[in-house]
Amino acid sequence: MKKHRHKPTAYIIHILGVLTKPQRRHAVIYLLGLVWMIKFRSINRIAQEFGHKDTDGLHHFLRHSVQTSQTTQEASREYTAECIKDSNHVLLAIDDTPVERKGKHIEGVGIHHSAKGLIKGLCAVTAIVIAGGKRLAWGIAAYYPKSCCPKEVFESKVTIAVGIIERARQSFKQPVTVLMDSWYACAPILCKIIEAGWDFVAAIKQNRKVIINGRVSHVCNLAKGPRDYITIKLSAKRIMRVAKRTVILPKVGVVALLICKHGHHETRFFISSLVKLSARELVKLYRQRFEIEFFHRDIKQYLGFGEMFMRSHHCVQKHWTLVLVAYNAVTLASCTYSQSFRRNIDCFCQKVSLKDLQSLVRASV
Repeated sequence: MKKHRHKPTAYIIHILGVLTKPQRRHAVIYLLGLVWMIKFRSINRIAQEFGHKDTDGLHHFLRHSVQTSQTTQEASREYTAECIKDSNHVLLAIDDTPVERKGKHIEGVGIHHSAKGLIKGLCAVTAIVIAGGKRLAWGIAAYYPKSCCPKEVFESKVTIAVGIIERARQSFKQPVTVLMDSWYACAPILCKIIEAGWDFVAAIKQNRKVIINGRVSHVCNLAKGPRDYITIKLSAKRIMRVAKRTVILPKVGVVALLICKHGHHETRFFISSLVKLSARELVKLYRQRFEIEFFHRDIKQYLGFGEMFMRSHHCVQKHWTLVLVAYNAVTLASCTYSQSFRRNIDCFCQKVSLKDLQSLVRASV
């Protein structure tokens, strides 16, 4: 296929290149539904609106060809890496996000932590890259609870995150800093990052043990007593006091430890392999981890990430993969870096018309 002058269309064409001709048609139809529909993106409604009422064909596309999700995400990573190859530095943020689902016969349903507390549903481990003024989706992998799959098939969230890092290692030539919350700040992941020659900034729990001055201590104990704190203004109403120490994290090595206090009662801890950076620089770097929270918000609010009308595990994975493609296509169309994904969608619709994408559907018939 020839390249289109618009980046988002070129990206979509690149993705379609790894699919068979019938798959291309249904993939474009599904992408049309994700971006142009506002709510209730059911398979039947998408087929009625954009697929000439071929509900069975669209359902067959989602249900079969299990490897399609993997090859599609590989193609997406290839294009994303090419887009940011001129960036001097890349941030890779890793996190997970749950989706509430309560059906009896839905594969992979478990209990997961969320902002609302414990919920029953599905969970995805996600990764984004931040570079060149863009926030692009890097990977979405469905987490399958141990109780729902054979022992030899089970992959923990840590194993999935390590796989994300290994694949990213093959794609990026420039320096990379990995941003994570406390769930992923464990030795297998941190050592994999160090092995790749990268750096990390991560939150850690207050009961983690570190070695300082030859003694083992919980990090929470290091917040006691006087420290040389500096004041960092996060926003007009939010101020944080931060102290930096150099400690040894068992199984990992020497790291910078940040002791961060909000008010009189809230204390959080962060570690980083960038021991030479100041506390102010490390806080500024970690704050960019919240870009992945904005990513989760946008795909759930605007692209139907949680609107899944299928029960099987690999169907959900394919849905999430196409959400990833839709997100990147919309982001690549945006002229400036904006917190408003709604504006990015409007920009995408101006640059890539519905008629342009429907022509791709007709070309695939």
